[in-house]
Amino acid sequence: MKMSDVRTTLKQNWPYMTTALLISVFLWIAVSADTVEQRAIDTDVVFILDDPRYVLTETEPATDLASVVFTGKAGDLAALAASRPQIVVPIDTVEGPVREITLEPEMVRSRGGFELLDVRPVSVRPDDFVLHFQPRARKVVQVVPRVHVTLAEGYVISDSVRAEPGAVAVEGPESAVEAIDSVITVPVVRERLRETISVEVRLEVPGSSGQVELSSPSVRVTVPVEPRTERIFRGIPVGVSDASTPGLRAQPSLVDVRITGPRSAVESLRSEQLSPRVRLQGPQDLGRPLPIIMPPPAPFLTVEVDPDSVRVVRERGP
Repeated sequence: MKMSDVRTTLKQNWPYMTTALLISVFLWIAVSADTVEQRAIDTDVVFILDDPRYVLTETEPATDLASVVFTGKAGDLAALAASRPQIVVPIDTVEGPVREITLEPEMVRSRGGFELLDVRPVSVRPDDFVLHFQPRARKVVQVVPRVHVTLAEGYVISDSVRAEPGAVAVEGPESAVEAIDSVITVPVVRERLRETISVEVRLEVPGSSGQVELSSPSVRVTVPVEPRTERIFRGIPVGVSDASTPGLRAQPSLVDVRITGPRSAVESLRSEQLSPRVRLQGPQDLGRPLPIIMPPPAPFLTVEVDPDSVRVVRERGP
């Protein structure tokens, strides 16, 4: 037959040839799907603990999968593998810290807990598990905000950074809970702040096992920000700390006090709240320059005293 005749025949009969090929493929699939065979399929192993007094902390081997050998038609096995069978093991009561569990083929179910109808499990590997339990514990710990902020020029933190709620309950295995003293937030990161911010942020669960639970997954963190300002209080009397020696006074007896900090705190100050003092250790300190002690009258304030030292002298009699 000439090549031209072959080409002509193919052009004329290609629809029939394509149909025949498709029928052959479908027949092969149908016959294959009816073939009975054995196949190992990954199966989820789920331990469900219903005893609220304990926490399942570890399984040996450390896996949540078992390889189950099934027998059945190829099509049914393929459908089962796609839907992922499972072995659910309920544990109603914990009698001790360790328990051994043996998995049997009869425990295998389809996804959703339904019985297998068209396939049969033959074996399970691994089939022996050792479960470890710990008593469940609970306590309340402090929340520590993590804040990484920069402030715009002329602005300051005006109060403590706070989290609401300021404490949460942690619950989980006894050893893990006992080791937790506080929980931290994910970082709050801001740049060039000019005003107070208040944002909802997640808490980081302590440890990496995922067995510790928090009573609240997040808190609201507030970072108070105000403009910085300053005031100078002039002519503030200097006290002398030495109750055992009467008739002492500071020289000079009046100083100027510069207060710098958040605007609201600085503007609310009164001169009566300022108490610069010097401490006399003994007679040997008389007449010597002594530093002025001036604690900030409120948090987040800084203090400068001018002059920053005075002498202590005896008052002259009449």
